Amino acid sequence: MFPVSQKIRWLVDCDSFYASCEIYLNPKLRWLPVCIWWDIVIARSYQAKAYGIKVGTPIREAKKLLPKNAVFLPPRITHYWQISHTLMAYLHEKCNEVEVFSIDEAFFEISWYSEIYNLSYAEIARRMKHDIYKKIWIPVSIWIWPTKLLAKMFAEVNKPYWELVCLAKKDIDMTLQSLPLAHIPFIWPKTQEKLRYVCTTAYDYTSLSYAYIRDLLGKNWLNIWLELNCINAMTLGNKKKPKSIHRTRSFNPHFTSDKDILWSRLLDNIDKACEHLLDVHMATTYIAISFRTKDFHRFSLDTKLPYPTNDKLFITKTAKTLFESMTIGSIVFRTTWMYLWNLVDMHHLQTSLFTPHTARKNNDALNTIIHTINKKYWRGTVRLWEAKQTQQKNTIFELEV
Repeated sequence: MFPVSQKIRWLVDCDSFYASCEIYLNPKLRWLPVCIWWDIVIARSYQAKAYGIKVGTPIREAKKLLPKNAVFLPPRITHYWQISHTLMAYLHEKCNEVEVFSIDEAFFEISWYSEIYNLSYAEIARRMKHDIYKKIWIPVSIWIWPTKLLAKMFAEVNKPYWELVCLAKKDIDMTLQSLPLAHIPFIWPKTQEKLRYVCTTAYDYTSLSYAYIRDLLGKNWLNIWLELNCINAMTLGNKKKPKSIHRTRSFNPHFTSDKDILWSRLLDNIDKACEHLLDVHMATTYIAISFRTKDFHRFSLDTKLPYPTNDKLFITKTAKTLFESMTIGSIVFRTTWMYLWNLVDMHHLQTSLFTPHTARKNNDALNTIIHTINKKYWRGTVRLWEAKQTQQKNTIFELEV
């Protein structure tokens, strides 16, 4: 027997995130059908969904289905990421164990909140939902389940701007009985074929024995089985450090040999790559730019940086130098790439208010004493100064009362 998880997993998911961001930037769009498109519809508001618009719908077909007041906008990914960072910062401030799943989704744990404030989970979710909308202006829905996989499976239920709490095992089992096996994430057709004689619903899968799944399928499917049985076993967020980062953008069929257009497209890739670099707290030591021609031939230039960095301005200036050294002529291009590789960890440690980082590192015991004094005598301040001379190093104390 496995112990049932005591922590409750929450999932916050933004409602029509790209469209909601555009409405946030232009409130006049609030009640209009809004579609974000790039040759096809990549996001749409709930007003547009009511007309049967789906992700992947060709833009010509979408214009026929939607009324004349519908709004079609190109994506502004940089703005979307800025709003996403604001939301994730809010969750990190309010919650424990925040695990970012995508640009508009995150898992977190806030079980202690109910005990401290004597509130039900539904009331906490309702207050948090209203608080996020008040501070960030983005509507979200919140699901509360015993595990992350269960929360993710039912994330499309009762959207938008909804909260859903399901913690009782009998309610979970009843819900799983109504779902086909294919509704479970990561249960692909080949896996369904192996289980066709023993499983027809998601509940049937949870009723199989641990040993049967281990011998027939393997470890990954055991984790799914544990999650469906209310035991936390999976990490859905991507916590691995990347070995390299690349961003690409194709402008097919709008091929071009215009150098200004090519640089603007490459600059978009640089912005996205640098944002990812900052998100994972890493620095790059090599950068490369690459272009693919209309005939799929590739041109690349790369350089080694003088030191590891995640400074967006420095990376952009270096990429600009590489770009200016290219001879384009009449060559027609279809795609741009930006590569960052040979990444290293870049953790910015908080330094002491009283001493440089080097002195603090070399005088750990001394800094412990100073910290103790400052805690006890909070009206005074002990500062540590470092005087470097030709052949000796002197440490000077200054006490302010």
